[in-house]
Amino acid sequence: MKFPQLCLILLSITSQVAFHADQTAYAEDQNELYETSVKPLLKSRCFACHGALKQEASLRLDTVPSMLKGGDSGPAIIAGDASTSMILERISAADDSIRMPPEGEPLTAEQIEHIKTWITLGAAAPADDLPEEDPRDHWAFQRIVRPELPVVDSIGESRNP
Repeated sequence: MKFPQLCLILLSITSQVAFHADQTAYAEDQNELYETSVKPLLKSRCFACHGALKQEASLRLDTVPSMLKGGDSGPAIIAGDASTSMILERISAADDSIRMPPEGEPLTAEQIEHIKTWITLGAAAPADDLPEEDPRDHWAFQRIVRPELPVVDSIGESRNP
């Protein structure tokens, strides 16, 4: 093998390794943006109406797949296209009758920008992103069930009737 061919092969391998390293860092940056800025914001301002307990307009915002699926009005987000994402339209609306969240102060420009950036970058989330647990599933809210009696070999060994 000649030296120029070897250089081309090494250059190709090096660029592919660098590309994959950049992609991994890029995905980690997106996940970090989602975990540190977007999800906590959605949890504090949106989950009360669009979480596990309640889904106004059939919309859940507690996971990215549920945002992509959307609700009665269609998908809440279009990954990579913030300008057509319904969530961005609703959180930045000037009209109070359609602005989300309907109660409290509107989201700040910085908060809206975090969501817009995250959607524009592809709306990535960690693979282990789980939906919010339904509070009704907590053990304290489950019906009490009498356990089955254990089977004993000999009644004499039992201390209880």
